[in-house]
Amino acid sequence: MIRQGLLLLALTLLLGGCGSSPPAPVDRFYRLQPSALPAAATLPATLEIRNVRGDSLYAERPIVFSDAADARQLRQYHYHLWLYPPAQMVRDHFRASLAGAGNAGSGGKPSLSLDARIVSFERVLSGKASTAQVALEVTVLSGEKPLLSKQYSAAQAAGDDSFSAFSAAMELALNRIYGEVLGDIGRLDLKPR
Repeated sequence: MIRQGLLLLALTLLLGGCGSSPPAPVDRFYRLQPSALPAAATLPATLEIRNVRGDSLYAERPIVFSDAADARQLRQYHYHLWLYPPAQMVRDHFRASLAGAGNAGSGGKPSLSLDARIVSFERVLSGKASTAQVALEVTVLSGEKPLLSKQYSAAQAAGDDSFSAFSAAMELALNRIYGEVLGDIGRLDLKPR
């Protein structure tokens, strides 16, 4: 009798525990939308975005974040992910933005190529506000000869605390960097020697 009672109690507890589990969180994916870069129309040469590299946390799809009060510590969200790794997204976003400005090297060999490395690509939290922070090490080459090597960075406050607003802020920060890169390329002396 005691054995049956214990078995019935164990079965009741087991079945009761099954219904109290919260649903599993849903993964959410974010992407960057390209926008035309008006400064690209003034480039003195065609530009190919050849390679963008992301290392460590920036090679993975989870969105990286830090707290403004402790900028040394980086963390990743578990259920908020980029659609592709940041290096691929930045490369494709820059290419699409250049193409929207009519400066993609159509036909023929491009006269300049660009390689970049992601130094920072994260969401910085400060209270309820967030900021998109991005930094790229950029090298512009003519053939294999480096013409420009510089680190660019930008920060853009998000319109609200949503991840969609953060993604839009990341687009604006990247566009500022692209504009600076293109401005620097426009000032290069590309005359053959």
